[in-house]
This record gives sequence, C-alpha cells and structure tokens, in this order.
Amino acid sequence: MADTEAVAGTEAIPPTQNEQHDSAAKKKQANSYYYWHNHEKERAKVGDVAPMPKPVLLKKSDPSVLPASTASYPITKHSWCDGKKNVTVYIDTKLDEKETMVEDTLQVEFGKRRLTVSYIANVQTSKDAATQRRKQLVLCLAKAIKSKESSYKVKDPSGQIVIRLAKAEETSWWELAKKDGKLSDADDSDEENDGKADEGDGAAEEKA
Repeated sequence: MADTEAVAGTEAIPPTQNEQHDSAAKKKQANSYYYWHNHEKERAKVGDVAPMPKPVLLKKSDPSVLPASTASYPITKHSWCDGKKNVTVYIDTKLDEKETMVEDTLQVEFGKRRLTVSYIANVQTSKDAATQRRKQLVLCLAKAIKSKESSYKVKDPSGQIVIRLAKAEETSWWELAKKDGKLSDADDSDEENDGKADEGDGAAEEKA
C-alpha cells in the first residue's frame, strides 16, 4: 500500500521551474516560426511580397539604321550657271567618299524667290563610325522664278542634284542669291503654286 501511494505521489509531482521554462521556450520558438511563416504567406496574398523583377524590353536597336542628327548642316558644295530661260544649280552629295545622300530623302521646295533643298546624308565620321546628318541649302534668289515650271533631278552614279530654275523674266542673272539674304513674304509666295515638291512628284522631278 505504501508503494502504491509512493508511485501516485511521484506522478503528481509538478514540473520544476527549469522544466517549465524549457517547455515555454520550445513552444514560443515553434509559435514564432509558424507565425512568421504564416505572415509571409499572408503578405504574398495581398501582394506585399514583390516578385523578382523581370527584364522589360524598352528599345531594340537596329545596327543597320544609323542615328540621324536633329540639327541641320549647311550644304556648302554647290555651283550654278546662267542660261537664257533657266538658271541651273548643281549640288554635289558625294564628298571625298565619306558622305553620300540617303535614297528617297531629297526634298526640294520652290518659292517665287526662294529655293530650299534638304536631304539626309550618311557621313563616315571615323574609320569605324558613321552617322546620319540632315543637310540643307536655303537660298534667297536674286530674281523671281516660275516655281511651277522649275524642276530637278539626281544624276547617277555621281549623286549630283541638278536643279533648273525657270526664270520669270528672260534677263541675265549676275548672282544667284541676294547678298543680304532677306526675303519678304511676297517674295516667298507664289499665287499659282505653293512651290513644294519632293522625290516621286513627277511634276517637279525630271526623269534622267
């Protein structure tokens, strides 16, 4: 009987303070891990956990397309000659084998006393580098022309632009452009035609 009471008494002994502390610590660690693990899942549900960023294609560069400069560069190499009914202007687009005109970029505008020529040129800036530049020539003509009867063409294979300005009056031209370069609105307009043409317009472009 005494042995039975002793066994019963042993089972009823409460845990020591150290045992309680160890048990609480283990339980706290388990709860802490579970809480954090569960917290990550909850954050993911509401989008709080951002996924790894994926690369986004912003721009694809084509090595065959050269960047064109937004600035205009003056056309410096040109000449002209006076005829009875026409004044002819010659513009060279191939310069020292380092510059050529890009096909289908030529634009020619005729005004009553104004000539504007522009195109895009491929320019070899160094041995291994090239770029594109917008070339432009703007002339305030010395005398009036007939813009509707004026024309231009490009000579192959030299790439030379030949422009024929139809004279409004059959008088001699001693100079191609006005020295002061000033042009009034009346001089720049043409009542019969706005004087604008580009490549592909057969009315203004001569056939080679």
